[in-house]
Amino acid sequence: MFKQFLLVAAIASLALATSSGAHCEYALGRSASTVARSVSLHSDATRPTEDLLDDIVAWLSSNFDLPAIKERPTIEFASRMELARLRARDLASSQGFIGSEGQLAQREVVALYDDNTRTILLPDDWGGTSPADQSVLVHEMVHHLQNLGRLKFDCLQAREKTAYLAQAKWLERFGLSLEKEFDVDMFTVLISSACMY
Repeated sequence: MFKQFLLVAAIASLALATSSGAHCEYALGRSASTVARSVSLHSDATRPTEDLLDDIVAWLSSNFDLPAIKERPTIEFASRMELARLRARDLASSQGFIGSEGQLAQREVVALYDDNTRTILLPDDWGGTSPADQSVLVHEMVHHLQNLGRLKFDCLQAREKTAYLAQAKWLERFGLSLEKEFDVDMFTVLISSACMY
């Protein structure tokens, strides 16, 4: 029975690999901080405010098992093409460190978090006023708190589960869903965050 479940899960994962929706990504690998990246200047008017970051940290720590660390990440902006390039470079340098990478690699990268530099990379068109934009920041702040709290996971992709759950819960506060806003369903989240060795 368990083997049948794994077979169905593997087939579903492969079928989902062809989807093209957007998603947030977890931490860039070790090489990210050593390679120059092209980031754009962004108006202070659309940068996340300190109050928003503090509110997100408080909300995450009260709703999820995350530490309420007040140290803010560096926030930079990059084109979607640059985000995709960074993610592709990271995947190439860490061959096979994500079991369901075929599926994840097919999706548009919405944002990234770099563990080494403690930097969130948001797309240069991020406005920050919509619940969907804020949910992207929530997702990446989960990774920031996971990093600063030195939380341990069975595998790297397992970090994504909490980030997607937090993003989904944030969106639900505004009557929105992860599936409608980003074309990501919870089954995909569970499969892509599973540690399959």
